[in-house]
Amino acid sequence: MIDATTKSPLLGVTVKLSDTKNVTVSTDKRGGFVLDYVAIGQSITFSFVGYSSQTIKVDSRASYTIALVAVSNLMEETVVVGYGRQKKRNLTGSIVSVGASEIAKTTLQDPISILQGRAAGVQVSSNSGAPGGEMSIRVRGSSSLNSGNNPLFVVDGIPLESNSISSLNGTENSGLNPMTDINPNDIASIEILKDAASTAIYGSRAANGVVMITTKRGAEGRPEVILNATAGVSALTRKLSVLNARQYREAVLDSYRGMAKPEEPFYTIIDSLNPMNSGDVDWQDELMRSAKQYKLDLSVRGGNQGTKYAWSSSYLDQDGVILNSNYKRFTSRLNVDFTISDRIRIGQSISYTNAVNNRTNAAGSGNLSIIRSLLIRPPIMSMYLPNGSLNGYMIGQRNPVGMALFATNLNKSNRIVGSQYLEIDLYKDLKFRSNVNLDYISMKEDEFMPSILDYREGYNKGAVRSSGNLTWGNESYFTYAKSVANAHNIGAVLGISFQKWRYDRTGLDGEYFPSDDIRTLNGASVISNQGVNIASEHAMLSYFGRVTYDYLGKYLLEFNLRTDGSSRFGRNRRFGFFPSASAGWRFVEEKGIKNLGWLSDGKLRFSLGSTGNEAIGDYAARGEFTLGTNYLDFSGAAPTVMPNASLTWETTRQYNLGLELGFLKNRILFSTDAYLKKTKDLLYNVPMPGTTGFEFITQNIGSIENRGLEFSLQTRNLEGAFSWNTNINVSLNRNKVTSLPKNLLTGGHIQNGAFHILQEGLPIGVFYGWRYLGVYARDEDNTSGLTNGANGPVFAGGDPIWKDVNNDNIIDQNDREIIGYAEPKYFGGISNDFSYKNFHLNVFFQYSVGNQIYSELNHQRNSIVRYNNLSTDALNRWREQGDQTDFPRLIRDDPKQSDSRVQSRWVEDGSYLKLKNINLRYSFDPAWSKRIGLRKLDAFVTATNLITWTKYTGFDPDVNSYSGLRVGLDEGSYPQSRTFMFGLILGL
Repeated sequence: MIDATTKSPLLGVTVKLSDTKNVTVSTDKRGGFVLDYVAIGQSITFSFVGYSSQTIKVDSRASYTIALVAVSNLMEETVVVGYGRQKKRNLTGSIVSVGASEIAKTTLQDPISILQGRAAGVQVSSNSGAPGGEMSIRVRGSSSLNSGNNPLFVVDGIPLESNSISSLNGTENSGLNPMTDINPNDIASIEILKDAASTAIYGSRAANGVVMITTKRGAEGRPEVILNATAGVSALTRKLSVLNARQYREAVLDSYRGMAKPEEPFYTIIDSLNPMNSGDVDWQDELMRSAKQYKLDLSVRGGNQGTKYAWSSSYLDQDGVILNSNYKRFTSRLNVDFTISDRIRIGQSISYTNAVNNRTNAAGSGNLSIIRSLLIRPPIMSMYLPNGSLNGYMIGQRNPVGMALFATNLNKSNRIVGSQYLEIDLYKDLKFRSNVNLDYISMKEDEFMPSILDYREGYNKGAVRSSGNLTWGNESYFTYAKSVANAHNIGAVLGISFQKWRYDRTGLDGEYFPSDDIRTLNGASVISNQGVNIASEHAMLSYFGRVTYDYLGKYLLEFNLRTDGSSRFGRNRRFGFFPSASAGWRFVEEKGIKNLGWLSDGKLRFSLGSTGNEAIGDYAARGEFTLGTNYLDFSGAAPTVMPNASLTWETTRQYNLGLELGFLKNRILFSTDAYLKKTKDLLYNVPMPGTTGFEFITQNIGSIENRGLEFSLQTRNLEGAFSWNTNINVSLNRNKVTSLPKNLLTGGHIQNGAFHILQEGLPIGVFYGWRYLGVYARDEDNTSGLTNGANGPVFAGGDPIWKDVNNDNIIDQNDREIIGYAEPKYFGGISNDFSYKNFHLNVFFQYSVGNQIYSELNHQRNSIVRYNNLSTDALNRWREQGDQTDFPRLIRDDPKQSDSRVQSRWVEDGSYLKLKNINLRYSFDPAWSKRIGLRKLDAFVTATNLITWTKYTGFDPDVNSYSGLRVGLDEGSYPQSRTFMFGLILGL
């Protein structure tokens, strides 16, 4: 048994003898098989995933060579859907699939990163480039204001916790990525369910899409042992420019001269003979490093008719490009399926992950942020003092190298994900299946800031958190499949689901430890923050069903229904109802079209339906209170959230129209989708007047709309000894807030953090501030006499030129306007696969076009106010009357507040084209591998983030400092890295 193209033996091909009940065998690692007592004239059928089945009739020959042809008609492949599988040709919903072959071309360590650029309609951005750092994923845009926007993740039928549960994130606005607990080498396929027809069967958790991850399972045949060993190195993709010591001192002196009443400079800045500030340090060179990583994967898969198994273990040791950051992960998985009888099957899946993440406080805007500090800490500040100790703190600036080496940000976690199922064939066409599943995460976090990094003598602080997150549930359902007269195909699913969540956290903070070497809380003289100790839980009861019908595979219908009841909502509106309907027409099967030689496939599909969102606090509807409001010696509690018995689901109604075409025997496959998503009853924390005694009430308010287009093109350009395949996807999404309560608006909008607003008619991710138009070359250029405020000073030569929006010759709050949009015009990916003999090359590009980034990082590294170092752009600053430049003069304590404004000066084009991945693989000839005792031997090299073409001046345009709605903001996240990996795959 061989591959018809590569002539390689195929292991695990199912060989079934016709006219018998149970005569089935599988091919061994050499592609061989044996069937005894076979009569001439009987038929043997050969089937294998990814290949066209083949049937032969037995003649007088004693042996056969069978060559299976890889499936060229992708429409015949099956994909995972909610509670089942369907052929692509019969789908009426919008689903995109990423298979194991695509995953194998990368060396990325989590499934979210793998999806970036590979799935139409799925936008993935990095909250952090740190090992194990959090990612943002959006399926067809953001649909919620206050609730979650992440899709539902389902692994082997188990809904997983996909939100970070880490508590000690320092100044970072994002946490850890729980999906890194899944080893990509264990994944058989990832399906993203996008429209309501696909997601409605998951009801209240599916408004943001569903990501279905299926892990590899065993198959009949001799055991297949695979060892995958990789090693590599990562480095910073780009350094940012900064001033050296001489240039910095000149800039500081300029800032003092620019004051209305010049002062004497701070002595430590200008005294180059002082050993504390006699350095000329490039903090990026001191802090960044070449980072190594290693990974070892071992898997065993096989089985027989009664038992099939898949076992794997993996160990990853990955350094980050910042000193002392490291991520270690051990995973192990066992999937077992037992055939008890012709009618009964049972099985289980269990995985365990142990992870240790030695984090750094990289992101954020405070002086505890390493990324900010390495760019703005003055180069003159020496690394060490004359006595050899670390120069840890000077004039508001902490030593970033000291923070990386001596501060503690340690996260340890253990995770168990498991399920067991029972499947019974009740009748010929009716099955029953019941799953019991759990997902448990245990996390311990430690944080410590030593006194050598603080300005207060002997002051140090630490914190500890211990968290547990348990999800468990049961899903039981019937499936029915019936074909009538080989023309009418009917399918149905009917089931009930129960799920419960519980989260516990305990911890304390401590200050003033007797020594930096004593970091356990029993050494702290001051204990505080008992309020972090919490416990919460909620539950959901659901009923779901699906009915499918097709006539001759030509006319397709599907109906889904789910009813969810959640304890998170008010007693008056606890249950939600989420239906969907979809239809498909395979017009290629119609007379007059079927015989067109150039058109090999064609389908039109339409769907509509509703899904929901319940991602709010567990007790928002019942009301919440805070503890610790003690009076004298008596404990006390105070209300914070007002009860709302009518609180209910956010509901998203979605319409989808899709077209699929195949040309030239499906050598060219094209699909496109147009969709409209309307979300109403948005869950939002509405502030309450202080006189009520409550801080806010969670209400259903407002609505959001997303509309978009998606295009996917797959082509087999060349076939034969040299083959070339191309995959292209393009996504366009237009997001808009369609309504907001008038009582929440100030100036027509809601201020969403310092840089963003929410406003009717505008998308999420709008930057709002002052329009920067350049720099006055001379005093007299301010012809209108613009002033800073009604009674403030007049803008003069060297000052920024601000747009006077209302033309009142005063620059104040009323002159703010929209200064940028974070949402891209379109995004996607381009993948090319080349093969020649035993060589295989994949080149993958990922891109985003039209989005803007607010670079708060660039603002901080061009601000002299707190003695920050500056970028080399400051060398072109305004110095005297007549200077033509875009960089304003430097002023200490600027009374015109030019530096502190949110302004268009820091809004940059975030578009980019990234050579995201190159994978070159060589597969050794099986005959040669056999001589050294191997069934398979592959060697490969992979490069990730190789080249980025962009106008953005930060570390990387793939950045998103917040995981919520404040998108497109760069406050100084852990930077992306360029990685080269080398590996060997050995099959036994």
